[in-house]
Amino acid sequence: MTMYIWKEFLEQMRGKGLWLGVGTLMLTTLFLIAEARSFPSDLGFEAMLVSVFDMNMYLLPLFTVFLASFSVFQEKELKTSMILLTKKESTWTFLLKKSISIQLVLVSAFIGMYLILALFMKGFLVFHLSSFLYFLLVIIVFLFIFNQIGIFLGVACSTKMQLVGANILTWFFIVFLFDLIFLYFLPAVTFNNLRIFSWIYFLDPIHTMRFYLETRIGLFSTSHMSRMMEKFIFMDLGNFMWINVILWPTILLGLSLLFRNGGRIDD
Repeated sequence: MTMYIWKEFLEQMRGKGLWLGVGTLMLTTLFLIAEARSFPSDLGFEAMLVSVFDMNMYLLPLFTVFLASFSVFQEKELKTSMILLTKKESTWTFLLKKSISIQLVLVSAFIGMYLILALFMKGFLVFHLSSFLYFLLVIIVFLFIFNQIGIFLGVACSTKMQLVGANILTWFFIVFLFDLIFLYFLPAVTFNNLRIFSWIYFLDPIHTMRFYLETRIGLFSTSHMSRMMEKFIFMDLGNFMWINVILWPTILLGLSLLFRNGGRIDD
């Protein structure tokens, strides 16, 4: 296991993709921190964290899916996965160890970036540690799910062009198209079928993470809600978050095992 983590660390550090992602996110976040200096002092820090999350919603999925998927695809392209599977690894253990190494390296890299940015937040804003820790938790969950999506795409695609197209289409569907579909069906939502709509809505990690962050840092209150909102948020948002944490990576890991031969289902 240590060999996998060290190998992944060296590959990501040598590549330009991780540095491009970290640099882009740091630059955009610094602009948001500078803008937040004009916010009211009582909730200005929390409003800035939500703004950073909204920015991450567009950029983080793109970077993490590409980094994770190309890391897995490179193993197939360079035949290292074939050597490992021939000598001592099963497909299950290889995917599990590769997934763990990608998760550890990428999550550590991006969380390290936010810890550096916390110094700027503390210097320019009224820093609230509890709100920042909730923000970090949401980002970790976010990274965990989208890294696993990238791992699945890297396993399922058989060519590099196919992988690039799959990454872009997946990012576009999750970030843009899924919300458009929600808006299309929104007029059909009634009080009677609201519970079904709620399940579908909160099984989208982006929706769940944003709601969870807003409630935990005090920008959205779940007390004194209307009957419709009470039925919509019928369960604690923390429970919805852990459902996403368990459900999606498990499904994606299972699909990775199913489509482990470059998009072809094994018998």
